[in-house]
Amino acid sequence: MGITRKSFIGSIIGVAALSFTGSVHAQQNAPILIGATVPMTGPLSLTGKQYQNSLAMAEEDINKAGGINSRQIKIVFEDTQASNSTAVNAFVKLAQETKPAFFFLSSYSTQNLAVAPELAKVQVPAMYAGGADAVAEGGNEWMFRVRPADSVAAEGMVKATLDVIKAKKPGILYIQNDFGQGGAQTAAKRFEAAGIAVVGMEAYGQNDKDFSAQLLNLRGKGADTILIFNYPQDGALVLRQAKLLGLKMPLVTSSAALVPAATQLLSPADLEGVWGVVDAYMDVSVGGRMKDYVERFKSKFGIDPDPYGLAYYDGAMLMADGMRKVGTDPKTLRDWLEAVKGWQGIGHVYSYDKKGNGVRDLTVVKAKAGTKTLELVQPVTLN
Repeated sequence: MGITRKSFIGSIIGVAALSFTGSVHAQQNAPILIGATVPMTGPLSLTGKQYQNSLAMAEEDINKAGGINSRQIKIVFEDTQASNSTAVNAFVKLAQETKPAFFFLSSYSTQNLAVAPELAKVQVPAMYAGGADAVAEGGNEWMFRVRPADSVAAEGMVKATLDVIKAKKPGILYIQNDFGQGGAQTAAKRFEAAGIAVVGMEAYGQNDKDFSAQLLNLRGKGADTILIFNYPQDGALVLRQAKLLGLKMPLVTSSAALVPAATQLLSPADLEGVWGVVDAYMDVSVGGRMKDYVERFKSKFGIDPDPYGLAYYDGAMLMADGMRKVGTDPKTLRDWLEAVKGWQGIGHVYSYDKKGNGVRDLTVVKAKAGTKTLELVQPVTLN
C-alpha cells in the first residue's frame, strides 16, 4: 500500500508532536538547578567548606522529602577562592552556563559586594551570609541575607561588653575591610550612645600575621576590654598573640573566631577570658531539630558544624518552602521571600525587611574553663 502525501505529512506532525511532548515531559522532570558560589579552596575555605557541606546536606534532605513538588533539586558549586574577581567569574559562569533558578552566594561581604551588580543583571533571587551593612544598603532587591548583619552582631558585642563584662574603657581592633570597618564604627557609635568612651581603635590588613603592635597600643591606652572584628584565621592568631603578650583584659570577638575552623587552631588556654557573639548556639543539649542537625552533620562529614553553615541550610529549606508554594518564577519567588515573617529555621527566626535583612537574633557565649567548649551566656534579640 502506497503512502499518500496527506498521510506522510500527518505522520511527520505526529512525530513532531510526540517529540515536543517528550521534550516538555523531560523538562518538567529535570532537576531544578541551584547555583552556589563558595570559597572551596584558599584561606576562606575554612568556613566555605562548612556551607558547601550544609548545602549538600540540604539538597539531600529536600530531595528525600519529595523535592519541589516531585522535582528534584541539584546544587551546582563554583569556587570563589579568596578573590573578589574570582567570585564574580564564578557567578557569571554559573549564570551563563547553568542558568540556575536560585543562587547561594559567598559568606564574605567583599565578594557579595563584587557580585551584586551581576546578580542585578540576571534578576534571580539569591541568599548570602556576608554581614556588611553596605551589602543591604546597596539596594539590590534580589539579595536576601541569612544571618545577622554586622551592625546587629556589633550591637550584641557592645551589649555583652556593657551588660555582662561591665567594661568602662573598651578598645576596638578590626580587620581593614567593609566587614571590619562597618562593625567597628557601629560598635563605637553604640558605646557613645551609652555614654562610654572608646579608648582606642586599631586596624590590620587582611593578610597580616602580626598584631602585637595594635594589641599593645590598646593596652597602653588603658583598654579594660578589647572588641575584635575578625575572620577565622586572623581571629585565631589575634587571640593567640594576646595570650603570648600577657594581656589580661577580657576579649570579645565576633563570631568568626569561635567557629570550629578557628578554634581548632587554638588551645583551651588561648580561650581563657574570651567572650564572643555567635550567630546561633549549636549544642546538642538544645535538643529537637538542632540536635538532629548537629549529630547528622558530624556523622556525615566528620567535623562539628558551625553557625554559618547552618544559616545556609536554613536558607535552602526556606528556598524550598517558597518554591513549593509559588514555583520558580524569579519575580514571584523574590516577592514571596520579601514577605516572609516569622519563618522558623533551626538557627534563627526569619522575617525579611525591604533591604533583605532577615535575622536579628544571636547569642553571647564564653569558653568553659579549661576547654574549647562554648557555653551559653545569654541570647540576644535586637530590633
